Amino acid sequence: MTDLSLFAISHIFALIFCLVSIITLAETDIKLPEIQIQNVLSESAAPVKVQITGEPVILLKCYNDLYKWNVTRNEIIYNTAIFSHYTANWQAFDPSSDAGHAISFWWITTSGIFHSF
Repeated sequence: MTDLSLFAISHIFALIFCLVSIITLAETDIKLPEIQIQNVLSESAAPVKVQITGEPVILLKCYNDLYKWNVTRNEIIYNTAIFSHYTANWQAFDPSSDAGHAISFWWITTSGIFHSF
């Protein structure tokens, strides 16, 4: 009876190990994109300050100024942009919709923040 219990326990641990390994592989298999934020305001517009969660403030000084970074965490990343008297908040990365894309583009305009892949 003791041998059967040890046999069953060893198989339970092996099964748990396999499940943890499969879950880990599934999570690391998600492709995380490069995020690009671009200032497409007019050339006469004031610089845009962009705050990304956990990052220093970025200053997009002129028209077509571009900031790029690679997402390293599979979690929602929030951004705030301040330009002139406008403020905009958005999710730069949302795993439920953005994972699997190579690049996620964000354009800052006077009409708002626009997103594309």
